[in-house]
Amino acid sequence: MPRAQKPKLARGVQGKAPSTSTKPSGTTSTRKPRVMRNRWEQHIYDTYGDDPAFSSLYVSDEELNELYRLLGVPESDFARYRREHDAAYNAEIDNNGGKVPCQGRKPQRDEDPARENIHIVRIPDTSHLVVRFWDGGLEDEGQFCLDIYNMATKEPINSSELGFSIEVAPVAGTLSVMCAGDLDSWEARSGFKPGQILPGEERFSVIEGACLALHRPDFDPFWFKVPVRYCLPDGVRPATPVPLTEVLAVDNSPLVVI
Repeated sequence: MPRAQKPKLARGVQGKAPSTSTKPSGTTSTRKPRVMRNRWEQHIYDTYGDDPAFSSLYVSDEELNELYRLLGVPESDFARYRREHDAAYNAEIDNNGGKVPCQGRKPQRDEDPARENIHIVRIPDTSHLVVRFWDGGLEDEGQFCLDIYNMATKEPINSSELGFSIEVAPVAGTLSVMCAGDLDSWEARSGFKPGQILPGEERFSVIEGACLALHRPDFDPFWFKVPVRYCLPDGVRPATPVPLTEVLAVDNSPLVVI
């Protein structure tokens, strides 16, 4: 179907993009796995291995002792303080579903899709391209990360390689009115040109529940919605409103104005 003219919406306010994490190299190693001091460090090590970029995150007893010494902690309390340090980091990773909060990190091939709450929307007129959503550490912000993903090759694709662009439609009564218009990637908002973005590293973020349009050459805009998280107490099942006309039809009651 020929593409209709793109509507001209007001350009919304775009916030500064959070920092992204370094992508794991994906290389295998025959090294003997290290046992780290707490589950937080163990998660980082199991994910990134001996990558020098992360070596500063692995803290030794001596480094902690030096910190406590500078803070005036008696040496007799060093062991207790180290235990409290490790307990705090264990609690942090336990409270985040066994993972380290990291904004923008893309899910890896061997990760459980449920771990990053991955959702997809199939792009019409193609058998393998989807819009992929994942938490990306943005749960507290009420947003999802998203990218264009090739289900056949299991690889993300930068939108500029396909000539795609994404637009946010303003929905009255929602925060989407604050970001209506063209949706820029984190990389674009950081000043990178399309040719400077590494293949597959482009990512976007948008408020949950927003309505988006995917613009493609020679096609009408493809409209789709962003997932919504429902954070309700355990065991709670909220009632869903239904049209009054449906209730009256079932009850065979006359239609009245309330």
